[in-house]
Amino acid sequence: MLMNYHELTMNEARDSPARRKQFLVICTVMVGMFTHGVMTAGAFNSMDIKEGIFPGGFYVYKFAKRDYASSGSLTERVGDDLHLTKGDYGDLLYSLYLDDGANMSGRSMRYACGILVDKEGEDKKQALLGMNEEIRELREASTDEDPPALDLWKQISYEETDLPSVDAAVLQFPCTNGIVSSLVLQYRIIPALRKYVAEKGEAGNVPVVISTCFPREDICTHYAPLVEGKEFLLGLPDSETYIKSLPEEKMFDVEGTWKSFKKVFPPFRWLGFV
Repeated sequence: MLMNYHELTMNEARDSPARRKQFLVICTVMVGMFTHGVMTAGAFNSMDIKEGIFPGGFYVYKFAKRDYASSGSLTERVGDDLHLTKGDYGDLLYSLYLDDGANMSGRSMRYACGILVDKEGEDKKQALLGMNEEIRELREASTDEDPPALDLWKQISYEETDLPSVDAAVLQFPCTNGIVSSLVLQYRIIPALRKYVAEKGEAGNVPVVISTCFPREDICTHYAPLVEGKEFLLGLPDSETYIKSLPEEKMFDVEGTWKSFKKVFPPFRWLGFV
């Protein structure tokens, strides 16, 4: 019976009422799921930015140039290296975003993910730095010039720096660790904090954003130093200087995005859009 129904469905005309109804139901479910994701990710929440203190400490990190949406997986790589559970992430694992990701392509966005500890966290610091020899050997053994992100993370060595404790703009915001939260971070949170720092920070301050997330509570705390922003650049140029050094890039591939969209959402093929 199931086989006969399947064969009947496959042989049905693309514009048949049954196909259109099925398409409508699937789209309705998808829209509902997307809307729920948007709401729980805080896409429409107000930005209640306050002023507080960034704690500072020893920062041991991996540095990458990828779309900010990939920072979650790099954070997990660091967590796995320390055998942490996600309940341990908050106030320990921090992501540092150097640029306004809304103004550049994904392969150019600079960020770091790592641990922020005081002297009591010396064991964690040394555990990560002690992995660098093994990481170097893994990188030298790799034959892939452009490995996928999850493989690349394993090949990036750990670096260290001191981040000062400073006055900062502080924003607590929902986070579902999904694609919507990544978009909210890139297109709402980071620009809003950078704008706040430009308006309220000391003259000549360099805006950067540092985030720590609490996955079990579905919330992140974001900091943007109001002073001494240059101390957070990891020895790299500020964002404006960096952007000027980049070659001209194609920001959005409409044709490629549409092709990917049709692959992800096959119901569009049923109405002859492919």
